[in-house]
Amino acid sequence: MLDAQRRAGRLPAASAAVARAGAVVWADAAGVVGPTGDAAVPEHAFRVGSITKTMVAVCVLRLAESGALALEDAVGRHVPDAPAPDASLAHVLSHTAGLPAEPEGPWWERAGGRPWSAVARHEAITAPGERFHYSNLGYAVLGRLLESVHARPWDDVLRTEVWEPLGMTSTGRRPAGPHVTGYAVHPHADLVHAEPVPDYDAMGAAGEVWSTPTDLARFGSWLVAAGPDGAWSAPDGDVLPVAARRRMCAPRALRDEPGVAWTAAYGLGVMVWDSEHGAGDAVGAARVSASDDEGDVRRRRTAGHGGSVPGFQAGLRADVVSGDVVAMCASSTAGVYDPVALLDVLDAGAPWVRPVPRDGVDAVALDLTGTWYWGPAPYTLRVRRGGLLELTARGGRGTVFAPAGAGAWVGVEGGYWLGEVLRPVAREGHTVALDVGTFCFTRSPYAPEAPLPGGADPRGWHPLPHLSPAR
Repeated sequence: MLDAQRRAGRLPAASAAVARAGAVVWADAAGVVGPTGDAAVPEHAFRVGSITKTMVAVCVLRLAESGALALEDAVGRHVPDAPAPDASLAHVLSHTAGLPAEPEGPWWERAGGRPWSAVARHEAITAPGERFHYSNLGYAVLGRLLESVHARPWDDVLRTEVWEPLGMTSTGRRPAGPHVTGYAVHPHADLVHAEPVPDYDAMGAAGEVWSTPTDLARFGSWLVAAGPDGAWSAPDGDVLPVAARRRMCAPRALRDEPGVAWTAAYGLGVMVWDSEHGAGDAVGAARVSASDDEGDVRRRRTAGHGGSVPGFQAGLRADVVSGDVVAMCASSTAGVYDPVALLDVLDAGAPWVRPVPRDGVDAVALDLTGTWYWGPAPYTLRVRRGGLLELTARGGRGTVFAPAGAGAWVGVEGGYWLGEVLRPVAREGHTVALDVGTFCFTRSPYAPEAPLPGGADPRGWHPLPHLSPAR
């Protein structure tokens, strides 16, 4: 499939890697790396464009976790000469600060970047928080922020705080090893035009990094906390806690484009897709995947980022439910391909089975699983990867809960109960109900042994004349 996509997209070289349960399980490459005609191999690096932004965002979140700043802080508090100084850091991370997409002047991705003085003189085009508007300028500001706080180049911060701890040895602002040549491919002839690789200067944090699909797949696995223990191989303290990563992957702003369905959103440095078929962007789109545990067809929701600079395209997509990850890079300015299709191949060849956590499923969590009823409506509570609990209505997605101490759980992902507390309610030593954000769930509809708010009908369940029988 990789080579078929390369040929169909007329890509000089294409390379991809797939990870499952936190480990890269496949990597390969097709095509040629440059004018010598040498065959591409998985070790060849590509410029990955805006996937750089997700790595920069991780380092900004690290500063927030350390208490050095708050995401609600105004940008100007930390970068006094920044454009849109009244926008919050969260606005900049989520492309809602109102900044222009590009810096003034020649096409910087081909001609070269801008010094900070040229970036700083820009003004906002909309009010902060008004709407999503993708901004490379915004991430130049975040690169400047990292340099100001750490007193060293932004890429050195990424190297010591992200790439080295996660084992991304082939990733850097410059190629760390063998790499491919980026081309523009003539639309009507089998001809290529080598693209320049200029220095991006202060714009570098918007998209200057080189990497391999294998390194990107490792990064994607870590981002969605894939792996048997839900935290992958790097301890939380080395990079960023799981809760902060989930915060990055939570949709904040819709990519609202006229005539296009709302299938994509943006979090904090992370793109999120949720759709059944291709949406027409160059890095692929989500699609219907295999059935879930209950046999219901689900939409595939993925988190990650796309990347594109002259001569290169890249896509990083992580299934937020299964933790499966695909990364794909190509050495062409244009040419559509679909990395998510490789996840479909993985599903078809080796159906997903959620791994058991290394220490086994927590006995208390296991005791809570099964069917619960909110009034007469059935819900399912099951253990997710990493020992989390997920409460779902029939046929829909639900809320994922993480342990919060004292027998309680807190919603950490999606759904109505995000941020709300789930508490088991016990009587005579066994759980008879769940209090979920004050809603009462019982093992049978309005179970009489449960402490129902408002009480139960003293007649219990009884027939009503002319009501059609349940089917």
